[in-house]
Amino acid sequence: MILNNIILSIIIILLGESKFLNCGDQHASEKLTAIRLTKKTPIVNWDKSLTTLEIYYTVYYYKDFVMYKINYEFDSLFNGESVLQEMRYFFFVSHKDSTHGYKYFVKPNPPIDINQRVNKDAVLIPNKFESHLYDTLINFKPDSVYNNKNQIIKVYKDPPSPNPARMVEKSDLYFFYTKDLKDISETFSRKMDNVKGMKLNKILVKVSGGFYKEYNMTFPPRDLLQEMKEITVENKDEIMHYFRNYQQHEL
Repeated sequence: MILNNIILSIIIILLGESKFLNCGDQHASEKLTAIRLTKKTPIVNWDKSLTTLEIYYTVYYYKDFVMYKINYEFDSLFNGESVLQEMRYFFFVSHKDSTHGYKYFVKPNPPIDINQRVNKDAVLIPNKFESHLYDTLINFKPDSVYNNKNQIIKVYKDPPSPNPARMVEKSDLYFFYTKDLKDISETFSRKMDNVKGMKLNKILVKVSGGFYKEYNMTFPPRDLLQEMKEITVENKDEIMHYFRNYQQHEL
């Protein structure tokens, strides 16, 4: 009888450990992809030094759902004076074909989810890096094309500007295409993102520098960069929490 009880206890313990291990591996079996989009813009200071303004956001893809992690500046005022300034972020989750989604503000210390159902375009259009700035290049042949197995680079040497009267500096544009992100829907330029089986994942603009009369100042050469890369998801439990929360609200 005692032996039977011992055997039964061992079986219960093993079953419990198996259940625990399955729970721990639950997220590991789920396909979750994360893309970080970065924009680096050098700002010319009055002493001709450069300060790089860097902004970014992250996109997560899970099944037919998409989630954006977007940073914003939080400014708390008291009696008209700023008492707290810090960078915060929110998540926006939607089905890939939906016109609306849920916006989750994450408050620190302790974190509290505040969800709002909002229009997708109202949230994403002001925050995404997609632009029509390079659309006219679709009508021009690149000066050079470098092609290897996994990457194509198109180079446009000082192409015509949409507003040539304002152009003081020359600019060379480099468009990088990769096969690695070909299934990612995010884009910098829908018209220039036109290489079949590849993704426009990087735009480099090399500006020559030049004299601006309105500032009585010569701007130095500088590089403007936009780039998207796949990143490792380190906070998978947090990310899956918001995907599941969305599904509970919408499905």
